[in-house]
Amino acid sequence: MIQHLYLLRHAHAESDAPSDALRPLSPKGHRQCARLAKAFASNQMLQTAAIWQSGLVRSYETAENIALGLELEVPLQQRDGLAPCDDPTPVAAKLNALDHNCLVVGHEPNLSYLASLLLAGDDSFQRIVFPKASILCLSRMKVGPQSTPWQIVWHLSHKHFK
Repeated sequence: MIQHLYLLRHAHAESDAPSDALRPLSPKGHRQCARLAKAFASNQMLQTAAIWQSGLVRSYETAENIALGLELEVPLQQRDGLAPCDDPTPVAAKLNALDHNCLVVGHEPNLSYLASLLLAGDDSFQRIVFPKASILCLSRMKVGPQSTPWQIVWHLSHKHFK
């Protein structure tokens, strides 16, 4: 079975909020999410059984907008280890253990380190850089507990769908 993992950086957020964790999406961010959702709804390139998000408002709102736009009936699960400066190692281990597709909505630099860890087993430098509202698709063959290494399928930004 081919398994997909989608890593999505949150869309543009407001700069003014009581704290970094409470920064909501800006109107621009909502438009970016709508653009992504419309594109992926029409091409079926994003299909997932789970959505993980960091719990920060901008991450949750991005995940919610994508889920609604794609009419996904999956819960938005808050996961530790997805905040901007969190260690990606525990999340990588959980993702490697999954046997279904998953969308992960997070932040920089965490997503870059997470992608590096999944692709190369090492997060010593950022191999992939995520602009806001960009999504990286990784895939692997998974049969029972065995799997091939993750590979990059595509990396797209909301700007590709203007």
